[in-house]
Amino acid sequence: MALLPPDPIYTIRNVDNVPVYSLAFSFLPGGLERLLAGSKNGYVYAYNLQTNRVQQKIQVGQAPILHLIHTDSRLITQEKGGKHKVFILTNSGYKEDAVIDIDYPGFCRFEANTKLETLFVPDKESKICIYNFSGEKMGSLQPDDSSPKLGDPMCLKFIEFPNDRPCLLVGYEAGWLLLWDLNTSQCIGKLKTNQCPMSIDYHLEQQRGMIGNVSDVLQIFSIGKKDLSLAHKLDVNIKNPGINKVQTRSDGKVFASGGWDGHIRIFSWFSLRPLVVLTEHKQAVQDIVYSSEKVSLWNANLMAAGGLDGAITLWDLYNAKN
Repeated sequence: MALLPPDPIYTIRNVDNVPVYSLAFSFLPGGLERLLAGSKNGYVYAYNLQTNRVQQKIQVGQAPILHLIHTDSRLITQEKGGKHKVFILTNSGYKEDAVIDIDYPGFCRFEANTKLETLFVPDKESKICIYNFSGEKMGSLQPDDSSPKLGDPMCLKFIEFPNDRPCLLVGYEAGWLLLWDLNTSQCIGKLKTNQCPMSIDYHLEQQRGMIGNVSDVLQIFSIGKKDLSLAHKLDVNIKNPGINKVQTRSDGKVFASGGWDGHIRIFSWFSLRPLVVLTEHKQAVQDIVYSSEKVSLWNANLMAAGGLDGAITLWDLYNAKN
């Protein structure tokens, strides 16, 4: 008899069951632990992780919040349609500090180098625009005429390689994966994948990454340690097509995928086999995030997932207990 999937340790119902498009953990000085939920109605709801209740409602705009990150002092949001906002954290809440408005109709999430306070913002015609956190444009990444037809950017991943070599992985609509050297703004690697990529992640110590796409296959790839060359390694089949998000845990032991079918699949990085399928969500899973620190209420690093059903689930899975 097959084992039933485990239950979440807690399920938060988003305000008015509004669909959740993006999530971010926030650990602030003074022990304030929160989970931020970017929602379809243009609000970010900040849930206190000691009470699991809404502590703050932040109205960003009218469009769905496709992505958000929280640093020690800033909240950065991305609305559907291409508007990005930078908020400064003050004693009284969040104050809007900068707006980056790009006419971009897609769903590609921005990326960030938080150490250098740099944003990588998707644009049309295969272009990535680079801004600082003050909203000033610093440059762009654009394929030259010799590149294959790429289509719009679909997913991004910032990677800090050793010896001060920051790079950006970009998955494009036509199925190409390109690696950009951010020191030179040059493309240094290309890989043709089978489908339009929807989400990408990479683990530096594993030297492997995964691509979620519109099909029923997760693609595993590698980046060469010396020459940073991209190579397809193998395919991992799943039952139903369509992946909105792939996310690896920082310790490199497991990674997760969130699907159109509402299922969260947890895989072992060691064997690349599925460990469990979580079926709590009743509609598509839009985002999966791992906490960078232990959440004190559960004394564990947690995984959080949010979806179109308006649910936010918290999970404590495959963590070594002290």
